[in-house]
Amino acid sequence: MLDSFLTEFAEIRDTLSKDGDHNFFGKDFSFFSAEPILFYNNEKDVIVYANSMFSNEFNYSVNDLADWKYSIYPLLNKEDQEPFKNAMNALMNGDETVPQDATYRLVNKNSKYSYYRVRVRKLHQSYYYILLENSVKSAIPVLKNSTADELMNNAEAILKFGFWMWDIALDKLYWTKGMYHLLEYDTEEEMETSITPDFYKSHILKNDTYQEFEKRFSEGNVKDSYRIKFQLKTYKGNLLTVNEHAKIEYDEKGGMKRITGITRDITVQEESMRSLAEYKAMMLENETFLNYGTWESDPEGNKMFWTEGMYNIFGYDLADKDKLKINKELYEKHIRPEDYQKGLDNNLDVIKEKDNYQWDYEIKDNKGIVKILSTYGKIIRNNEREIQKIIGTTRDVTELRGYEKILENKIDELNRSNRELEEFAYVASHDLQEPLRKISTFSQRLQLKFSNKLGDDGNLYITRVVAACENMRKLIDNLLEFSRISLNNPPPEMSDLSAVVKEAMEDLDLSIAETNTTVSLGTLPSIEAISSQMLQLFINLLNNSIKFRRENVPLKIAIDAKKLTPEEVANYQLIPEMVYYNITVEDNGIGFEQLYANKIFQLFQRLEGKSEYPGTGIGLSICKKIVLNHKGLIFAKGEPAKGATFSIILPQYQ
Repeated sequence: MLDSFLTEFAEIRDTLSKDGDHNFFGKDFSFFSAEPILFYNNEKDVIVYANSMFSNEFNYSVNDLADWKYSIYPLLNKEDQEPFKNAMNALMNGDETVPQDATYRLVNKNSKYSYYRVRVRKLHQSYYYILLENSVKSAIPVLKNSTADELMNNAEAILKFGFWMWDIALDKLYWTKGMYHLLEYDTEEEMETSITPDFYKSHILKNDTYQEFEKRFSEGNVKDSYRIKFQLKTYKGNLLTVNEHAKIEYDEKGGMKRITGITRDITVQEESMRSLAEYKAMMLENETFLNYGTWESDPEGNKMFWTEGMYNIFGYDLADKDKLKINKELYEKHIRPEDYQKGLDNNLDVIKEKDNYQWDYEIKDNKGIVKILSTYGKIIRNNEREIQKIIGTTRDVTELRGYEKILENKIDELNRSNRELEEFAYVASHDLQEPLRKISTFSQRLQLKFSNKLGDDGNLYITRVVAACENMRKLIDNLLEFSRISLNNPPPEMSDLSAVVKEAMEDLDLSIAETNTTVSLGTLPSIEAISSQMLQLFINLLNNSIKFRRENVPLKIAIDAKKLTPEEVANYQLIPEMVYYNITVEDNGIGFEQLYANKIFQLFQRLEGKSEYPGTGIGLSICKKIVLNHKGLIFAKGEPAKGATFSIILPQYQ
């Protein structure tokens, strides 16, 4: 057997080492006879050899392969052709992470498919041999002291299986080396006894299933073959889950003569299946908790698959699962025809250019309950951009839409209330101007006409009344400014902030000159804004710096800007797709404790005494309202006796 293997293997190796295309049709290599085998040229994408077991298994002849132009894809179920092609391309490109073993649906000549474990191993350069493992048709017994077949040993080690034969008359087991490897015996000398059925059974963990099998076997209720799954405890104490498939041979009298079989380690597969089952259970729990389901559909919507969550959403019990035909007609039953057609038309327009779509629609479920559903669909296309299938999720958003409606109503009510308050503040402040003007005017006339008779105290009181009226007038003017910001705003337009700041400096030129203030202006951007409000913003900020300057220290104000980076946009939780600028106004005035950084933007909040630093406490509140009105942010950093920096973040476009 070894000589045959070496000769045949040398022939394959020598042939593939030569330049040109090669095939091995017409040959039947003896060491590739246990399972259906193909040789495959991955570069040319063609089959170059099929053994006799392949023909027996699938009923295809070499002529059939020639009709396919030796392509492997007619052998594969249509849905499995693309995954197989991708896997082979990855192997060709040297991707060692791609699994070489995978399960595919293979189609026989009668157009019926079965699941096969397809194991791909490299022969030479772009040539691979492909083992198609479904069920064991025969086993190759190798006697204890015979010479091992090198290739078979390698295959057993790689694929984690072993062959065995039980001679019932002698009550003796014969193992290939694969069985020793499975049970973790490195050498026969490690075994304390010869291989017997009892010795093998001592490694088997006998659960209820296995004990039931033993009972049926002893009673003769197991006929020509059997397949069973159980656990083995290896020589080193490890637990394996194995699948054993065996064929029983009988003598002329009908008694069992010999059993040959294969034992395969499926521990990894079992763990994967267990993990998959746990994952499926978790997903089902999530679907129930989050009230959603997933689905899959062919392009026409004639054949669809639902998870359990979809049945719950549409009001069907799982007992109805086998009775329902899931297709577009079922959807039409629950959706108003005009809504269904409208949604269908919209989605068709979307998927011409995109690979996904989103659709909100209303249904009446099987129990008569009206629900609002939100569906997200993903289009799966082939290389020609033809739609292969559509997958997606559907969520019951009835409660969410209800909450959104309530929230929208509350927001509308709040906006209405704010508008009424702003209008009230505007009207009230406007109406207060007239009586205040009269108080101030008549007080001044009283002082002018009767100052000699009022005496010092009377004149002092009149002076204080006039001063209080002036402060009240400033307060009313500021309140009017504050209320006007949200009332009757003109549309925004592109505004050059450098020009706006220069205009603000011109308005304050007298104050700047009197206080010996220096204003340095960097490069400011042009943004979409309401120019009048931007002017008011910078006037208030400049005024604030002038007001809170340090005594005997020349005031310096620096105004500059920079574009925010994407990381900064994310940190400030702004809209990622938009461009933002950070405009800074920095001074060397009296500063403030950082503890009060938020307080200074509140109405009527003052950190310093009114007598020392005049003002109404509204200026920075107006600044904040202007910035918010432009969908921006404003904040301040200060340090006592060193100065303050105001940062205004504004979008380039509204």
